[in-house]
Amino acid sequence: MTIKMTSIQSTSISEIGYKRRTMQVKFQNGKLYEFKKIPRAIFDKFFSSASKGAFFNQEIKAFYPSSTLA
Repeated sequence: MTIKMTSIQSTSISEIGYKRRTMQVKFQNGKLYEFKKIPRAIFDKFFSSASKGAFFNQEIKAFYPSSTLA
């Protein structure tokens, strides 16, 4: 699935994208991960959070299935 990525301001995350409950997160180190079963409300909160890295670590990382894409 192709997901449009959006560049963001974060010290740890460079881009994020969302489509049909699937979210992709690209980190500053170049690694790309895909997370499944992400509710739209969680993505919206992540996108608008003041600290993307903190939100990711506290609300997403350990709670949703993921795989490494690159």
